[in-house]
Amino acid sequence: MRLSWLVITIAAAAILVAAGCSGSRVAADAATPEVALMLQTGMADGRMVYVGVGGAIDGQINPELEVESGSRVRITVTNGDVMAHDLAVPAFGAKTPIISAHGSEAEISFLVKEGQEGTYDYFCTIAGHRQAGMEGLLIVR
Repeated sequence: MRLSWLVITIAAAAILVAAGCSGSRVAADAATPEVALMLQTGMADGRMVYVGVGGAIDGQINPELEVESGSRVRITVTNGDVMAHDLAVPAFGAKTPIISAHGSEAEISFLVKEGQEGTYDYFCTIAGHRQAGMEGLLIVR
């Protein structure tokens, strides 16, 4: 009988320690810097494109999206026309749902870890859209 209470006590203590550790992980995640970027779909020079909205990328066609490693990246895409579009960053397993109504929005969010510095593609996965110009680069520094 005493042994079973000892086992239960040890198991309960282990659960409490694990819960405390996961709580500190949440606090660390909350402290991760976030980079919010906005793109709008559109046409430019006879091509389908993404146009940067706000900040340093405002008005740029298929802007280079620069982020720091160790950041949480949030990209919002707004449909600026009436065609179906999405946005994918396959290297980070991120893809928005398809948006087709003018003014509709979709968002992706992903973590760029230390050591993932480099250049990655972002693009529309709708057939022919990437080839028609809907692509750009995500640069992780």
